[in-house]
Amino acid sequence: MLITAVIDRPLGSCHPRHPEMVYPVNYGEVQGVLAPDGAWQDVYVLGVAEPLEVFTGRRIAVIHRRDDVEDKWVLAPAGMAFTAEEIMAAVCFQEQYFDAWVELTEDRPPVICRADADKEDAAVRIRMDCLRAVGGLPWKHEFPAAFVAATREFLRTADQTTLLAMDGEIPVACATLCYRTCIPTLGHPTGKRAHLMNVYTAAGYRRQGLARQLILALHDEAQRRGVTEITLDATEAGRKLYTALGYRASDEAMYYDLER
Repeated sequence: MLITAVIDRPLGSCHPRHPEMVYPVNYGEVQGVLAPDGAWQDVYVLGVAEPLEVFTGRRIAVIHRRDDVEDKWVLAPAGMAFTAEEIMAAVCFQEQYFDAWVELTEDRPPVICRADADKEDAAVRIRMDCLRAVGGLPWKHEFPAAFVAATREFLRTADQTTLLAMDGEIPVACATLCYRTCIPTLGHPTGKRAHLMNVYTAAGYRRQGLARQLILALHDEAQRRGVTEITLDATEAGRKLYTALGYRASDEAMYYDLER
């Protein structure tokens, strides 16, 4: 799985608070993935000998700090590998100040799974990330507790299927299909319909087909349940994907807002 990082401290730049520290590697963040310190996940980029603005590569290691709350990911170009000793030597300029060790990681794609009870926290987390992205809200924006509680209640009790793509313990993509039963029509004799929503992929994991995998899995689920029509509210960014999957635009829909 390829991961994209935005490089905010390129090779050769100085630490913003400690100008004596010069970065011998590119250092940045995976936007859309929160680290335990509440900021985007930090990464070192190895195997590139020039300053970068953006980098897409594979995660080859995680640097753990026994005396700090956050880990650092290590990215490298596809097909390039480093030993734990080589990695620590490359990042020693900063990690020497911590009790750090290197865990080499296997390159595994995210796992598609249902948002069951054991994944509730992950589902709520990425749902809030989705809303921040769609609403143009700051990534640290906090939603009202009642709103978050209502989201949890929906996941627990509503007639719906929510799927997640999990990179280890981190949710990196999601999609939800909400089921409804209408009076049968000639075109839809079962009366079983569904609405697709909450299709979202974290910024660092986009353009690799995760949203497509989730939607196709939901299509299979809908067919098993006898659903004959799926609707959605498409953003401009998602329209190309939905069209490629066979969705068609409609001029028929109207709505009435009861909250006005």
